[in-house]
Amino acid sequence: MKIPGPDHPITVAPNGRRVRVVFNGRIVADTVRALTLREANYPPVQYVPREDADMALFSRTAHMTHCPYKGMPPISA
Repeated sequence: MKIPGPDHPITVAPNGRRVRVVFNGRIVADTVRALTLREANYPPVQYVPREDADMALFSRTAHMTHCPYKGMPPISA
């Protein structure tokens, strides 16, 4: 795994604001506990706790990603 540095900075910090995720007019997540990941020149990404999302609306897929800096996501239900 690569190590973040000045040429590829990665930070994670509390958002500090309310984050509401709406899909097809339905609120699927609503939190004041989101974390904002900032990585190099990519747009910021919000991470929402599962407890603040309606997980019944989501389903697992076979799609997986890999980041050379952050590794693979843990497999969890």
